[in-house]
Amino acid sequence: MSESQSRLQVVFADLRRAVDDVILKHQVTLEELFATIGWLQQVADAGELPSASILFYKTVLKGTAGATYAHPEKDGASHWEMEGPAHRPGAPVLHSPAVLPMRPDEPGEPLIVSGTVRTTTGDPLPGAALEIWQIDANNVYSGMETSDFEPLNIPNDSTGIPADNLRARIIADADGRYEFRTVMPGTETFGLATDSPLATLTRALQLQGLRPLHIHAIVSADGCLPLTTQIYFDGDPLVASTIEGAIPADAVKTTTRHDDHHARGFDQPYRTLTYDFVLRLTAEGATATPQ
Repeated sequence: MSESQSRLQVVFADLRRAVDDVILKHQVTLEELFATIGWLQQVADAGELPSASILFYKTVLKGTAGATYAHPEKDGASHWEMEGPAHRPGAPVLHSPAVLPMRPDEPGEPLIVSGTVRTTTGDPLPGAALEIWQIDANNVYSGMETSDFEPLNIPNDSTGIPADNLRARIIADADGRYEFRTVMPGTETFGLATDSPLATLTRALQLQGLRPLHIHAIVSADGCLPLTTQIYFDGDPLVASTIEGAIPADAVKTTTRHDDHHARGFDQPYRTLTYDFVLRLTAEGATATPQ
């Protein structure tokens, strides 16, 4: 960017070129252009412009908050994901193997998640911390209300649910291994009204106004860049059809169903999932690590 150009000028010029390329490539007609402008007017009239940010919200954050974990294909680092509004600091600290705080009659299929936290050079990270939170099987986040998700209108009545339900900060063992027991998460909605312009767009694009099943994590360790990420589940059709954008293939993990539940103290079949978190070293951490 030259001194005579503002950031607005530079970004708009690149955006203009990108849009021009799309228009020329697909021979967009004037009728289609005016239909697009008409749809934007409908979004504005419906008061949905703030909600429309979900179309590119994650991409913007990926280039800013997630910049330290860009291009994971270069070194095998875990992928970055947005934190989202459901994160609440101060979760109970538990040592691995752990059971997430949950109600005695917590609904949902039992799930055990385990793996190792290590660096991109393959070294395990003893005592790494994994802050975990998720929606419950009834599609409710603990400690949250609908107003906490504005401008989206996501229904979330956590009345009667303990504030730390399915939330914990888990400390890995001396070999960087971790394990926690939870339940399969429910489905998070974007809260789009069925007759809204945004909902009309998602239907036209054959996308869902729902988020794929997921578990949130913030993983940190001495000498490493903190990682915010999410675990997704193989076989979930929402992975390939969400309005928020593509889900990295490496983030989608397979669960294994076990019917020998009595051996693990369950009263029903349970699932297991393996997920290794790979962190990047800070500049200081890389210097301190023997080569």
